Amino acid sequence: MDVCRARSSLVWGWLCVGLGLIFAATDIVGSGLADARLGVGVGTCIALVGIAVYLRPAVLIGDDGVVFRNVVGTASAPFSRIREVSMRWSLEVLGDDGRKASAFAAPASRGARTGIFGNDAAEGSMVEDREGRPDTTGSRLYDAWQSWKDSHRGEADTTASSISRGVDVKGIGLLVAAAIALVFAFLG
Repeated sequence: MDVCRARSSLVWGWLCVGLGLIFAATDIVGSGLADARLGVGVGTCIALVGIAVYLRPAVLIGDDGVVFRNVVGTASAPFSRIREVSMRWSLEVLGDDGRKASAFAAPASRGARTGIFGNDAAEGSMVEDREGRPDTTGSRLYDAWQSWKDSHRGEADTTASSISRGVDVKGIGLLVAAAIALVFAFLG
């Protein structure tokens, strides 16, 4: 499984974790372990939010499909049901029944907006915007989708929707734990 995230998400996520550790360590050193509530609570909250918002969301490209793991939800689409992959504002997949899913973990910067990767493009290649250059996440997903299509022929199973959505329990758990840490800091 290929895991893709924006490089900036990794930077911001680890920055939040580091900042949270600094807050907690500073309060422990300054107040002692028994009285360190504010710094530990706020530091834990910042670190958990950094993990939930920046480090955990990802685009997971598998052998048979793609999963978008966002902050509190997931969306998955098998390659057999994808009609189009686009990268205008974020990585987005359009299913053959018109359903869409986008990835929080793969935003498109101004220079990385590439337009549409799809079947309607000339010879199945990427259609580029006037300001675009290929984005690695969109290109990797498109290449995996094309590889799958080249090795699998036939009709897709259309009895279910093309994109299935779910709740990301771990992401919600991280945000709830961050809220509890904040309550601990100020009410404890």
